Amino acid sequence: MAKKKGAQSVEVVPGRKIVLSAGVGKTNVEELKWLTETVLASARSWKNLGWAYIADCSKMDPVTPAEGGELVTMTQKFVEAGCKAFAFAEGKSVLLKVQAQKNTQRSKTGVVEGHFETVQQALDWLKTEVKI
Repeated sequence: MAKKKGAQSVEVVPGRKIVLSAGVGKTNVEELKWLTETVLASARSWKNLGWAYIADCSKMDPVTPAEGGELVTMTQKFVEAGCKAFAFAEGKSVLLKVQAQKNTQRSKTGVVEGHFETVQQALDWLKTEVKI
């Protein structure tokens, strides 16, 4: 069962060490802080094993600079908590892909990232390429 707040939802992928979030429409800094804490709580027991994060932003509006800053902080916290890879499902949006790439780059974590049209493509990549 997914946990939800505003534009955001979070769930664990059954049988995998993967947390999936999905957003619809416009989000804000408060929702992104909730998202960060909810994902971290979901993945807490995997810190020493490694885990992955999928952001399904295919139905999201682009973020503001303040929200982008919060996403950079989120990335840093996830990597500190043992996240080994980020996968983004962005649909066909070039703007969302560019924003996601910039935010990961600004985090200066060096985390592995992949960009895909669908969540299924992200799941397949994490299984075959990242081994999570």
